[in-house]
Amino acid sequence: MRQPRRVLIVDDEELLAENLRRYCERHGWEARVAHTGRLAAKAAAEFAPGLILLDYQLPDMNGFQSLARIRAVQRACPCVLMTAHPEHVLEAGALRLGIRNILYKPFRLVELQAELLQIMALPLALLPFL
Repeated sequence: MRQPRRVLIVDDEELLAENLRRYCERHGWEARVAHTGRLAAKAAAEFAPGLILLDYQLPDMNGFQSLARIRAVQRACPCVLMTAHPEHVLEAGALRLGIRNILYKPFRLVELQAELLQIMALPLALLPFL
């Protein structure tokens, strides 16, 4: 069974989130946007995404805290962290939480496309879940 081609984009930068949503939809993904960690958990419960694009710095919590809330309602979902703050602490925390990759802002859309293609190609059993 293939995972749903649904992506939840969690970023408080509204223009970036909207551009990512449109890009994902043009490439065959159903996409939703949430601008806070609290709204992300609610959206994940309702939408059941197959992938989460998650900004690290959100207005109400950091990305790791947001991911913990999301995984409380939607465990079987890989996550790609987006951040403008390249730090080793983020990389270690991401690895510990099973985050499959980090896209450092500003990233090229070809990097996002590579992530989408990898997610689509992997069977559910091989995806990194908690």
